[in-house]
Amino acid sequence: MIGESLYKTEGIIISATDLGELDRLLTIYTRGYGKISVRAISARKKESKLRGLIEPFAAGYLTLAKSKTRDILTDIQVSNSFAYLRSNLNNLAHAFYFTELIDKLISSPERDEDVWRLVARAFEVLNQKRNDLPKIKIAFEDKLVEFLGHGTASQPKPLQRLNYLQSLAGEMIKSYKFLTQI
Repeated sequence: MIGESLYKTEGIIISATDLGELDRLLTIYTRGYGKISVRAISARKKESKLRGLIEPFAAGYLTLAKSKTRDILTDIQVSNSFAYLRSNLNNLAHAFYFTELIDKLISSPERDEDVWRLVARAFEVLNQKRNDLPKIKIAFEDKLVEFLGHGTASQPKPLQRLNYLQSLAGEMIKSYKFLTQI
């Protein structure tokens, strides 16, 4: 039974970075809360039940504990690890690009069902063999910017689109260079 200090939500891990000696800091886009940052305590220990489950692009059902500073991930039931996406460099590059856009354009936790459906669908699409990833990329950019209230990113040239997205983010989109070299 979930107490008042625990809550559950569905989410996709956007990024994971080491924190201290054993912890991991996760950025997750969730269905119920939008983009959140959580701590996975002792997740890098060999015997941790979270080890190996909390990698970028893993999707699943999360159990989180409220904390005074940063909420804590206590459990994850992975529903999709996106195996094809991880095994295909072009799809993986797009996934890194999409997650960087999500991370940099969405500044705070705010539930948005449209953005959730966009993110979830984008990962489903990237987990398939596709020949139309450039079109998928443009559609993702346009819909994300539109859902965030900025109109569209419909500039015709790739560098104009990138400059527009970077101006919204307030910083460089670093994964774009990698994406264009694939």
